Amino acid sequence: MFSVGEFIVEREGARAPASFGVVKGFETAANGEQLLDVQFPTNRLYAFASQCLPYREWLDEQGF
Repeated sequence: MFSVGEFIVEREGARAPASFGVVKGFETAANGEQLLDVQFPTNRLYAFASQCLPYREWLDEQGF
């Protein structure tokens, strides 16, 4: 679903309502969910893939 270098938007979670970042890598959580290693503007953190959208899809959702 996501690839390294892709610009994403985290729509939910601790950085909600929307945080923008770049995918740097992937990991799998103990429950099998995909975790994204994301470089956000202020720091590098993990985000659940289920809480993120590719930037283009987010723009479409916003009506751009």
